[in-house]
Amino acid sequence: MQSSSKEIAVALNRLADMLANGESTTIWLSGEKIVIPSKADVNCRYETGPGSGEFSVRVTWGLVSTSQLVRQHSELVKDSSGNVYQALVYGDQRNDGTWEGWIEFVPLDSSLSSRQTERETTQPDLPALEYWATGLEPLYLAGAFARAN
Repeated sequence: MQSSSKEIAVALNRLADMLANGESTTIWLSGEKIVIPSKADVNCRYETGPGSGEFSVRVTWGLVSTSQLVRQHSELVKDSSGNVYQALVYGDQRNDGTWEGWIEFVPLDSSLSSRQTERETTQPDLPALEYWATGLEPLYLAGAFARAN
């Protein structure tokens, strides 16, 4: 499916805003949902075809730290206004070898900002952090959302 130039411009503007604010974002493009985490190193390249009147945009990203996405919850979280957020659990290995985890809430409405908790847990290793993330209930996610900045 082809995207209109207006849809591409909106997506790129949202990406630029995310980079400026150090936030995660969700971009919808041609019906595809693309989640770009806040700790991403994003590179955009614009190319035109010679005399064709067409252009292509290549967006690539990768994490700039050792943080990794541990779990993307199927449970969605709503704020008091009814806005819906996706809960993403991230982890980072600490100097002592243990892992800490936090939750990032990415709005489905790209005009809203993402929210992130401080450290929610410390686990002895990555498998333990993954296990912890699988046990998060909707009530816990709602409380974490209330604590998130």
